[in-house]
This record gives sequence, C-alpha cells and structure tokens, in this order.
Amino acid sequence: MRTLLPAGLAGSLLCLLPTASMAVGLGQQGFDEETRVTAEVTDGGSLTAQGMAAARARLERIPGGIGFVPAAEFGDDFAQSLGDTLVFTPGIYADTSAQRENRISARGSGLNSSFERRGLTLLRDGVPITRASGSTEFQEVDPLTIDYIEVFKGANSLAYGASALGGAVNIVTPTGVTAADRLKLRLEGGSFETVRANASFAHSEGPYDVFAGVSGLTSDGFRDHTNVDSAYGFVNVGYALSEQIETRFYFTALSDNFKLAGSLSLDDALNDRDAAARPVTLGPFFPGGPVTVLDPGPVADDWDRNLDVIRIANRTVIDGENVRFEGGGWYAFRGLDHAITRFAGIIDQSEDEFGLFARASGDTRIASLPLDWRIGMETNYANNDARTWMNNFGNCGQLRSDSDQTSANILAYAEADVQPTERLSVILGGQAIYAMRDNAAIFNDTSGYVDFSQFNPRFGLLWDVLEDTQAFFNVSRSFEPPSMSDLTAGGAFAFTPLAAQRAWTAEVGTRGQHRYYSWDLSVYRSWVDKELLDFGAPGARGFVSFTANADKTIHQGVELGTDWFVVPNILNPRGLQLTWRHVLTANDFYFDDDTTYGDNDLAGVPDIIYISELKLEHGDDWYVGVNVRWVADGPYVDFANTTRTPGYDLWGITAGRKLSPVLDVFLAAENVFDKHYVSNVTTNANQQLENASAFTPGQGVAVSAGITARF
Repeated sequence: MRTLLPAGLAGSLLCLLPTASMAVGLGQQGFDEETRVTAEVTDGGSLTAQGMAAARARLERIPGGIGFVPAAEFGDDFAQSLGDTLVFTPGIYADTSAQRENRISARGSGLNSSFERRGLTLLRDGVPITRASGSTEFQEVDPLTIDYIEVFKGANSLAYGASALGGAVNIVTPTGVTAADRLKLRLEGGSFETVRANASFAHSEGPYDVFAGVSGLTSDGFRDHTNVDSAYGFVNVGYALSEQIETRFYFTALSDNFKLAGSLSLDDALNDRDAAARPVTLGPFFPGGPVTVLDPGPVADDWDRNLDVIRIANRTVIDGENVRFEGGGWYAFRGLDHAITRFAGIIDQSEDEFGLFARASGDTRIASLPLDWRIGMETNYANNDARTWMNNFGNCGQLRSDSDQTSANILAYAEADVQPTERLSVILGGQAIYAMRDNAAIFNDTSGYVDFSQFNPRFGLLWDVLEDTQAFFNVSRSFEPPSMSDLTAGGAFAFTPLAAQRAWTAEVGTRGQHRYYSWDLSVYRSWVDKELLDFGAPGARGFVSFTANADKTIHQGVELGTDWFVVPNILNPRGLQLTWRHVLTANDFYFDDDTTYGDNDLAGVPDIIYISELKLEHGDDWYVGVNVRWVADGPYVDFANTTRTPGYDLWGITAGRKLSPVLDVFLAAENVFDKHYVSNVTTNANQQLENASAFTPGQGVAVSAGITARF
C-alpha cells in the first residue's frame, strides 16, 4: 500500500472527472488583470483587501492543494481557536493540548511539535505572524476577526515566505470596506462556565476605512486546572492615497492566560479525564516502601502559560498598468511566562521582532504567449531575552539559564506562469532561503550557533479539462530549519545542533464544481530527509521533551473534500437547501528503513480522519445541522509502535435562527454522546519501556449558545 498509494490513486483521477452537461463555471478559466480588478470592485474589495470572489479566483489558478474558508463556515458556531476554523479543510489536522492552544499539522509537517508550534507558516493579510525563530503562536488570531482564510499546502506557499512541508495559512481580516456590519455585538456562553463577549466596528468615509474588534473570554475548562482568561484587540486602518496607491496598518494586542493540566496515562485519559495530571513519583520499590516525589504536578506547581503580544504591521499596494507592487513591514513584542514541570521549570521570555517584505507581480507576453510573473523578498530578525528558573511551587526558584537568542531569515522568490494553450498553464518557480539561529549564553554554558541555506525549486501544471473542471500536477522541494525552541528544548537543555528538514514532494489532483456538487482532490508523496521529530522521555524531575532528526521518512496521503446539494429540485422551490459535506484525510507517514524503527509509522497523527456535516437551511431565516468526526484508529504515541490510542466518533449538532433584522441566535452541542477519547499525545520512543503519562483527554459533551446583534 505504501509505495503504491499515490500512484494508484493518481492513475484513477481521470475516471473521477465528471462530464455532466448541466455545468456552471468556477470562474477558473483565465484570471487576468481585468478580471482581478473587476472582481475586487464588485466584491467590495480594495487594493489592499481583496474581496472573496477575487481571492477564490486567484487560489483556483494554483496547481496544487489549496483551501478557502469564508467566515460564514464557522461564524455560527463557538469557534474558540484557529484549529476550529479549519475543520473542513482536507489535509489539515488540528488537536487540542490545552484551552486556546492548538497543534495544527498540514500533511504531517510539525506533526508532534511540543514546545511551540512549527511546520506551518501563519500570516495575517499577507504579513507573517510566524516568528523569526521558526515557531508560531496560533492563538494570536481571534476567529471573530476573520473575513476568510486562504490555505496553501506545500510549495504553493513559497511566494508567502513559507518553505516548510505543510505550507501556509493566510488569515484575511475584515476592513471598513469589506465588513458586512457597521456595528456587531456578540455574547456567547456555555458549558464549563464559559463566557465570551465580542464587539466590532466598521466604517469607511472617503479615502479612509477602519475596522476594530475586541474580544474577552473566560472559562473554567472541562478539566481541573484548565481555566482560561483571554483578552484580544485588533484594529485595521486603511487609506487610499489615490486610485492606484493604498496603505493599510494593522494593530494587534493579546493577553492570553491559561492553566495547564498536564498529560495522563492512557487509562486515566479514558476513564478519569476531568482530573489534572498526577505527581511524578519514584517508588515504592517494595510494599510499604518510601515514595519520592520527583515532580508535584501541575496543580502544586501551578503550571500555566501567560502570553502577551503587541504587533504593528503595514502593507502598501501600488497598482500600475501592468505591474502591481506591495510591500511593508512589522514589529512584534512577545512576552511569555510559562510554568511547567520541575525539569523545564519556568520559561521567561521577552522578544522583539522586526520584519520587511516586498512583492511585485505583472503580466506580459513571451514568444506571443501570455505570461504572469511574481517576485518577492522577505527578511525578519528577532532578539529574545530567554531565561529559565526552577519551578518552586509556581514561583521562580534558582536561575537555571539566561540566554540572548537571535534569529534571522532572508528569502527571495520568483515564479512565472505561462500559458502555451488556452487551457494549459505551466508554472516555474524557485525560492532561495537563509536562516540563522544564535543562542549566546549569559548564564550557564548553553551557547550555540547554526545557519542554513537552500534553494527550493517548483514546477507545476494546471489543466482546465472542462469549463468547470481542473486537473493539476506539481513537484517541489521544501526546507524547514529547526526553531530556536527545537535547539534549546525551550531552555531546558543546552544548545543542541540539529540539521534542517528537507523534502521533495510530488502532487497530483483535480477540483471542480457542477450544478449540484463540488470536489477537491489531492494525492501527494513526500520524501523527507532529517525530519524534525519530538521525543518525550521521563526525566529526573518529570516528563521532558526534546527534538531530534530522523534519517529518512515518507509522508504520503489523500485529501478529499466534497459538497453535495441534496434533492434541490424538491427543496429549492420551498426556499430550502440541504447540503451534505464530506472531508476525508488519509495519512501514511512512516520511517523509511530506519536503523532503529524500520518502516514503523510516525507517531502523533491518525491515519484516517473523516468529517461530515448534513445541514438544512431556509435562506437566512434558520438552519440546523448534524456533524460527525470519525477517526478509525487513533495515532501511535510512540515511534516503536507499541501503543496507539483508540479510534472514536464525535457527533455534534448546530442550529440557528434570525429573530429579527438585527438579532441572530445559535445553539451548538459537541460530543453529544459524551465519547471518551484522546485528543493529543506527547510522542516518545517506546511507550512500553517508558510507561509515560503522554495522553491528553478530549473534551466531553459541551453545549454553547450565543446571540449576535448587527447594526
């Protein structure tokens, strides 16, 4: 199965291409400058804020796996984190390790990162959020300040500064021009004493526009010691200097504070899921013998994560007759106070980051053939004052390390899209990247320096098979240097040099839309060298995690998403619409003839994830839906493949109604059958030998409701 999976499915793709005659166009057939401008104007966009129609058309000209998620898909539910917004995106796997904290993996990239999340580049309005050090704080995005989301899998994201196997996610925020409501007030609440309030304001006048949103969240959490308090503010201000020049400023402020309950044994995760982790003990070695407490656990030592972020960014667009230029920069301050195990201690960091980017695109002709081109560069630099202390019952004890950490990245990108025929596009591109990590120890000998460089080529084909059907192929190289957290284990260890993760990927697929259904199918295979894998291990003062390089691994899989409109001839005349949505992600990630693990599966991500939703709507008046998330078998927790978590199926219900022209209400229930399952694992070498408490239980039944006022 493993060596033939992509090839076998790719060979059947043409059999899947429909030939129905009742077809409507996707708007995929030729996205030139005139189309772009027209779409932006008619869709309420501007130079710096593309409307949804134009954005979707642009993505549909990419020869590879993509995703497009309008806010309407998750806006009628209690979406607490970024992972909640990407549920129906094939190839994306998100699990929860703590409230407000997601691990998001695309095609297995960063599939088991423990300290801070890596493997997927996150941007807001084309400006990077992912740090210069290589890690990402996904909670920097509030789902209630999203207009739509663009997902670029793999090498399709090279133009956005992403080079990792997983690709990039670009969050597009509302503006004073694109926001649907001038004033919106929202109040939500539900299980576990959860309350969230949100207010947003949008206004445009002449050349100015502004969007501002604030949110506050408090919750006790479904486990002991998992309460959260979060405050978020975002402002988006635009000014059109002329019809061809527009600049936009973004301001973000975040204070995110939540307690951590720690991991459990598999038995406790399934049968005592509400409890916090137990203390780590040694002994007794004989009945009635002494017991030594190695780590008093998350309650006694008050494990928590307190993150403060201030971010200021600018993006300016100059739109000429045949050339479009955009550029800008950003500054971010990040403060982290993170108390965890006795071994890792209390992590105390204060970071300043600066970045610049410039991109240009245009169209011309070469040898009488249409040619679209794009070039760009990006650089960012960060300095982090990083300290660790002994965790003495939640208070800073002895200073264990003090380092001046510097990270920097420089990259350049170029791409050409030529059309030898009306229906065929050939894409050639490449990205050159340099990355540096420097840990200068002030206290204790933990210094180290590494740098990396690579050129990532890309080749793609996009074929408009029919008016509303595409087929595509691409081959590309990816590159992921280790993050500073990988190199220092979050400050718990001395600097450990690691190699960069590199991979070649081949992908084939098809997407399209007919009158009653649409589809998006990708099949890929990646040959990965020196994959960055996280290992957890019992330590003298509790469970610790570190990063190491594997030798060779394989990532391959199938990503399928479909939408079906059920019996429209019967329902549509009655003002009803019944939509049946399916998302299938099939993963096959494994070691390739490893000296220790042979051809074992990689730990951390399930093999099969199926998500489905059946939703009945009556215009804008009301809706009701039923959804299910099915995991055939949970992931292995260890690379020796001795222990895996059981599979599960989680059922949910959503409903909403418009009470008046200005008032909407919604009701949602998750895990309605109260299934006991594991949502997250801390991967280790051999679970049977280490007997680690490495399992995070999934949330039980939860009900939420909300009301929104729009003016």
